[in-house]
Amino acid sequence: MITKTPKNILLADDSIFFRTKLSTILLEAGHKVRVSANGKEVIKEIQADPTGLDLLILDLHMPELDGFGVLDWIEANNFVGKFNILVITAAYELTSIVDRLKRAGVLGVMTKAYTAEQVVYRVNRLLFNEKTHGQKSDRAPVSIPVDFSISDKKYSGLLLNISPTGLFLHTIMDLAPKTGLTLVFSLYGYDRVFNLKAEVVWSTPSSGPGKLFTGVGVKFSSITNEEKAVISEFVAREQQVLIAFEEQS
Repeated sequence: MITKTPKNILLADDSIFFRTKLSTILLEAGHKVRVSANGKEVIKEIQADPTGLDLLILDLHMPELDGFGVLDWIEANNFVGKFNILVITAAYELTSIVDRLKRAGVLGVMTKAYTAEQVVYRVNRLLFNEKTHGQKSDRAPVSIPVDFSISDKKYSGLLLNISPTGLFLHTIMDLAPKTGLTLVFSLYGYDRVFNLKAEVVWSTPSSGPGKLFTGVGVKFSSITNEEKAVISEFVAREQQVLIAFEEQS
């Protein structure tokens, strides 16, 4: 969840609450973040350092100059394609504005209801150009309660992303590589309980100010083909929801 190659992100939103929440997520994910409260501030930031920006996260509804005004300015001043643009909005508006957004270089739309895991997934998908290189991730960002046990001791945590071969377990426990676990969880939309053996492969630091993405990456050590198929189907469904804007022509 935490990148080793930080990117420069400009976050524009008039809500102090949302700016703080989203910037905290992005900082903990390892990126460099600066913020703007309205469209005029965004334009000043771009003019000051147009080559030092990897991603603009832009709210459509802001005072003084809204996100649409910023996009018009970007298009009029030949900045389309100079940096990635991800639009954030309180309501999905794709049907009526998708063409306008794409002309201005917008590569994705994200609602403000997304979880921290979904935010990082969308941002990293754009910043590390996964789609351009023809790669399809086999993971889906989620936030699902999970019970896990080590020997005869039981604990609880959160499943933050999952693939047919493993998952990221959010926990503040220090678990060494090769630690054996038994994981018990359900996937929303499926009427079944998974009870899987797994092994810790890597971990993130449990010390420091950030706790959003503390945990361990685990690999399933016992999983049936049927269980893999269900997880693959779940991952594909979740990804389709997240990248719906990108799939539109």
